Amino acid sequence: MDILNTLGIDFKSIIIQGVGFLILLFVLKKFLFGKISAMIKARADEVKNTYEKTEKDRAEAERLMLDYRKKLAEAEDEASRKVQEAINEGNRISEGIVKRAKEEVEQIRIKAQESIDLERKKALTEIRNQVVNLSILASSKIIQQSISQKTAEKLVDDFIEGIGELSVR
Repeated sequence: MDILNTLGIDFKSIIIQGVGFLILLFVLKKFLFGKISAMIKARADEVKNTYEKTEKDRAEAERLMLDYRKKLAEAEDEASRKVQEAINEGNRISEGIVKRAKEEVEQIRIKAQESIDLERKKALTEIRNQVVNLSILASSKIIQQSISQKTAEKLVDDFIEGIGELSVR
């Protein structure tokens, strides 16, 4: 013990300090450590809740992003479909216009052909009338030159037969 005294160690003061420390520890545990551990637990719960909320928000953001991409793809598909429908409608209208134009051209061609045929018939009729008039005039000239009646009738009949062949062509 002498050694402890020379070193300045006093058992009495160590015991008093130990008892004081235990009392202090008890008081701190009773009044302070409970509140500190409650605050630490509350902070841990708050961090945990914040983390869970962040995870939920991230999951919601991902869901919304997927939903947005899906709607965007649907909108693009719809736009493509409408463009294709417009192209098809344009082609259908174009084909209708071309068909009507061809029909009108065909009708115009038919009318022109009918007009040409009518004009040809008129020209042939006019030519026939002129030929008949000329033949009558020629016949009368021939008759006046005292050709026999029989020869004149034969010439007129031959001429009329020749005109008949012209109308057949």
